[in-house]
Amino acid sequence: MGTTALFTTHFTGDWHVARTTKKEIAAWCGFDLSTTGLALGVRSRSGTEAYVHMKIRGATRWHGQPAFKLELVPKMILSLLRSLEQNGWQFHKTALSFAVRQHDMVLLDQRGQLLMPALSWQCNAATDQVEQLRAAGVERKVGRIEPRFILPKLAWALSEEPAMRRKLAQVMTTGDWIAERLTGKDRLSSSDAISNGLLDQQTKKLAESSIRKGKLNPKWFPRVVQSGRNVGRVSARCSDHVEAGWAEVRNILAGSQVIASLGDNHATGVGCGLAEKDYETIVISAGTSGTINRVCPPKVELAGEAACFEFYKDRMLLLMLADCCSWYDGFIGTDAVRYSDQLEKLDAFANKADLSNIRRVLPGEGTGFCPPNWKSLTMGEKAASVQASIMLELLRLTKTMLTEAPDAGAVKRFVLTGGLSQSRFFQQVFSAGVEFLAPGATAEISARKGPLRFQTAAYGGLLNAMRAKETATTARLCPTRSAADPSARSEAFFTYFFRASGL
Repeated sequence: MGTTALFTTHFTGDWHVARTTKKEIAAWCGFDLSTTGLALGVRSRSGTEAYVHMKIRGATRWHGQPAFKLELVPKMILSLLRSLEQNGWQFHKTALSFAVRQHDMVLLDQRGQLLMPALSWQCNAATDQVEQLRAAGVERKVGRIEPRFILPKLAWALSEEPAMRRKLAQVMTTGDWIAERLTGKDRLSSSDAISNGLLDQQTKKLAESSIRKGKLNPKWFPRVVQSGRNVGRVSARCSDHVEAGWAEVRNILAGSQVIASLGDNHATGVGCGLAEKDYETIVISAGTSGTINRVCPPKVELAGEAACFEFYKDRMLLLMLADCCSWYDGFIGTDAVRYSDQLEKLDAFANKADLSNIRRVLPGEGTGFCPPNWKSLTMGEKAASVQASIMLELLRLTKTMLTEAPDAGAVKRFVLTGGLSQSRFFQQVFSAGVEFLAPGATAEISARKGPLRFQTAAYGGLLNAMRAKETATTARLCPTRSAADPSARSEAFFTYFFRASGL
């Protein structure tokens, strides 16, 4: 299962099925609908947590572009709910929220039925529409737009099938569509809407003038609701014309409260432990891909290197390293196959490696790229080389993040999370890197335990569901502890390693 393996679950087919030993009531639920799967994390009031996951269904193409058949979503949700029920969980007055792949676009007709598959973030066909919108000056109101955003993507879809314009009644994100199917209330969550060119960046109101400049109708869009706010309660009643499976889902969740959904990047930031108004912290997540996350006030001037998303009343800055744990898993799959089920042993080897033999490896290059004397290195030295090289790339992004929002104040705390944070050697490189980039700042690692330990998007959805009635959840549910400090010898080596690599 790789570096991010879930040690508290067992694997059966497409499922990560959480074991429970007694009846538990799910007080909060966090769903994560991604490009590859649907996940659900639950938590009881006593603190018991569980996690289930299944592979995505319904991936398709529309006019040659990546999309998803949303008709399969209710059956996927139902499967996860029933899996938890079979393992002792019950749903009663549950608060639930969804984290959904950013930039999914849903079009509904006058009867509320789907007009087409949901175009995903991978659809980048709207290049001409982006240029037209930029020429019309819409970026002054809605911020920088990209072809994957709903604003240009909607214009492109209607140019591909002009007849849809006469049938179109509503436009929303996939998260908002799920909330509508559960509650009967159509809303546009600010979390994803503001990242799709649909809201005024300052007021967070529907950007009607920008939408009109795209030759689109503002009346197609639901009323805006602030992310984290209540949308409504799940009703057991279900209209006859909606997709199969919703009636059963609503029956299980009847009476539950639906909280306005988050875009996946917003949810991941929440799940990593970022807190509102905490402008002194940077969180580094060494997951399948690596991310550098920071919260900043909404009106500070930005350098423009990082992606910027809503974070409730703040903004979240994001830089991403595509190859992180996936890079390390690639190394294990080639150089260290015999240790694929003994990661702790491999980490112990790395921790005892001769530092003078550590080599820099470039991102994405496994055994095909051999630094000098690579074959003569011990397994521990190879593992240490890859881990140090991954942290180096994360630190390079962190250095960029430190200059992204200078008016937000100094960063005094760095937190490491994700699968690779379990490695003591990786922690030591992290600690040395923090001292190198920000002398005097603290280096901490996530101390969260349980089946949701590394499921940041689902956990972010769960924490979002808790916002209505719980306070100070981030500090309580995302604890940290000091990262492993390097020895004087290793700190000196890492300083040399960083400088020699141009950090």
